[in-house]
Amino acid sequence: MNQFMVEPESELVFDLKVREMCKFCKRYGKKATCPPHIDSFEYYSRLLPRYAYGIFYYEKFTTEGDYFELGRNSSLKIHKKILSERNRLFEGGHYFIVGFGAGSCKLCERCSFPCSIPEKALIPLEASGINIVEILGKKGIKLDFPVKEHFYRVGALFYG
Repeated sequence: MNQFMVEPESELVFDLKVREMCKFCKRYGKKATCPPHIDSFEYYSRLLPRYAYGIFYYEKFTTEGDYFELGRNSSLKIHKKILSERNRLFEGGHYFIVGFGAGSCKLCERCSFPCSIPEKALIPLEASGINIVEILGKKGIKLDFPVKEHFYRVGALFYG
């Protein structure tokens, strides 16, 4: 899995249009960790730049195979990495940590309201309003739409 560091105060790019795209997702309103059930764009655009450090985790996946399984497994792979790193950082003395997953949470077969495992659930990075396409582009990683032969999954941790 690949990763890169950012300085949240100066390198995060927020765009309300990113958050608006959540309304086109089939999981919109159906997940406790997705809009409209999470904090606002304004909240995240004020909160996240206050962290000292940010780490983006990303991986490129092929589109060959079952679309449903690809989506689920790729999201869970990033999700598990974020949780593992969050725990490692916390045990290392970083108490202010927030993690974001790659796409909607896929931990439970059926989502409950409120979330039954908030200590493991992650909000999708896109739902915060962070413009992943622009941030990755600045790092030389181009995301193509529509997706054809491959796609990227991206998650992040902010701490300090």
